[in-house]
Order: sequence, then structure tokens, then C-alpha cells
Amino acid sequence: MEKISKRELNRLQRRSAIVAAATRAFLEQGYAATSMSAIADELGGSKATLWSHFSSKEELFAAVTDALVARFGCDIESALTETVFSLEGLRAYCRRFLDKLMGEEAITLFRLIIADGGRFPEITTVFHVRAPARIQRLATAYFATRFPEDEAARLARLTNCAMVGYRSHALTRPEMPSAADREQFVDDFIAHLRLPAYETVIDGV
Repeated sequence: MEKISKRELNRLQRRSAIVAAATRAFLEQGYAATSMSAIADELGGSKATLWSHFSSKEELFAAVTDALVARFGCDIESALTETVFSLEGLRAYCRRFLDKLMGEEAITLFRLIIADGGRFPEITTVFHVRAPARIQRLATAYFATRFPEDEAARLARLTNCAMVGYRSHALTRPEMPSAADREQFVDDFIAHLRLPAYETVIDGV
């Protein structure tokens, strides 16, 4: 493995510090109220340093989104990429996905997209490419281990929309659902999910 130079290490550390500061700013203030200048002031140093890493606020937001998705995406992705389709595997994926969707950072990012996406459609595109579209591809590949490609894509879309829809519904309630409530929803969803190509197959066989 090639050793990273001290200069490159410092650059990576600086970039990481910028993304961390921007994450706090975006999640606390929203996209519209966050400025590159304010982030540079928080970090100290010259604004030129910030601009040398990120040429625009959109590019910086993309890096923040990547970091947030990576933070809660590992468990979700492992449930989809390390096994073939089974009902128990689907249940595990849905539970993990829903747990991550209901996390504080995921909810705050979702609210940011809803609040500012109309005025700044570029952030909706960034978010879609890096989060929903990626999960859709992974889920489609997972379902495709047992179903035809077109059916796999439909099942992935239906499943992911159900989990995201549950989160949206939960955010309109006076109290957030408990872990037991979320598990019950997943069980009910799977119990009522019609899988024609799977009906005569014993789960796990």
C-alpha cells in the first residue's frame, strides 16, 4: 500500500473538518441559511482554503450527503449484498432500513430536503442520486436473486416507498413510534406483500 504523504494527509484531514463543520451547519440551519463564508469563518483560516476543496455550496452539500449516507448505510447495504432473497432476509433489511430512516440525522436531512428543495432543486438531485437511487439499485439486485429483473425493480420500489412512507407518516404524529411499532409495521407489510413467484417456495430453501 502506498504511503500517504504528510501533505496529502493534512489535506484529507482539512477536508474532513470542512465536511464536519458543513454537516452541522446544514442540519442546524438548513441549506438556504448556510453560507460558504460562515463555514470558513467557523473553521478559521482563509476562505481560499475552503474553495480549494469545494468549488460551490452544492458540491459541499454533496460531500455532506455522502458522509451522512455512509454513516448509516453500511448496515442497510450489508443486508442487501451479503445474502440472497428470503422472507427473513427481507424482514431484516426492512427493519434496518426503517431504524436508520428514523434516526435523528436522517430525519433532519429529510426535513432539509423538503424545506429547501423547492428553491434549490439541485440539492434534491444530489440527495436522490446518493441516497434513494442507490438504495433502489441495491434492493433491485437483492430481489433479482430470486425474481425476474422487472419484477425485482417493482418490488424494490414498493418496499422502499413503504418504509419511507412510514417515516413520513410518523413525522406527522404527536409521538414517534416505538421500536415495537416499527417492527409490527414491517411484519404487517411483509404479511400483505404479494409475491406471486414466491408463493409456493418455502422461505429459506
